[in-house]
Amino acid sequence: MEMLTKDAYEASVRFLRSQGRSLENARYDYAFSSVDPEVVLEALANYQNADGGFGRALEPDLRAPESSALCTTIAFHLFREIGVTADHPLVSSGVEFFLNTFDEVHQSWRIIPVQAAKSPSAPWWYQAERMESLEEFSLNPTAEILGYLFDSQQHVPEKMITLVSNRVLTEILSLEKIEMHELMCCLRLIRTASLPVGFRQQVEGRLRELIGGTVACDPEDWKGYSLRPLQVADTPDSTFIQGFEQAVAMNLDYEITTQNPDGSWTPTWSWDDSYPDEWSRAKKEWAGFITLEKLLILKRFCRIDGLAFSRHKVP
Repeated sequence: MEMLTKDAYEASVRFLRSQGRSLENARYDYAFSSVDPEVVLEALANYQNADGGFGRALEPDLRAPESSALCTTIAFHLFREIGVTADHPLVSSGVEFFLNTFDEVHQSWRIIPVQAAKSPSAPWWYQAERMESLEEFSLNPTAEILGYLFDSQQHVPEKMITLVSNRVLTEILSLEKIEMHELMCCLRLIRTASLPVGFRQQVEGRLRELIGGTVACDPEDWKGYSLRPLQVADTPDSTFIQGFEQAVAMNLDYEITTQNPDGSWTPTWSWDDSYPDEWSRAKKEWAGFITLEKLLILKRFCRIDGLAFSRHKVP
């Protein structure tokens, strides 16, 4: 079993301090030094717009300043990570953004706004040939947003939660296979503490049937862009770790042995020839984000040598 050595761990921290965004540094301080979560919120507030949504390249591959469901779900993912309640102004205004951008016709949220086409972004966010598909229902991000609405249900019309719940459940139960990003959104949905028991059981049961066809268990696949076992079973007590124990152990070893000499982990994807200057900046931001994520998951699985942790937070 591989362990991240003390020297390797310290190299990662130095990389974060010198290259990472203030947000990743604040999250590191919260997770590893138990600083007040307000430090994370102060950093996260820099990405919120007047409409309550989040943008401003919170997701580094989308450089648009405008609010998007994509960036706002990332913010809500971090709210969960640090245990922020629904009454916090950043959260309540974010909920308002979700309420105001809900597409009643498709019973979903458009993942990025039309206005984002004016800004540089990764090639997969080019919208000219994707306009119609971006308007259609998708579990990414709708399933994930549903979970956040349950977290803040005192601020959300019951009719909306019922409508979206029925639509999401119908979609999941009808699937014969599931795309990796949609699966990740569904996994975040079932981590919602206030989710109705019957609804959770139906979603979890179907995902358990689908998950094997989406997770890449061959280390060769991890060299490229794929869904790794640790993205599905991301804690030792994960409900989905059964049957993936060996793959998870191999994945942990792989993450440790593929750390870069400077302590970082970097993206397995690129923008090819699109916007080279913007990609250089996005790649640097991703490196900080990914490096923190690796440290967090190694922490949860007690794979950092010489460090003992009692808090196992599930983002």
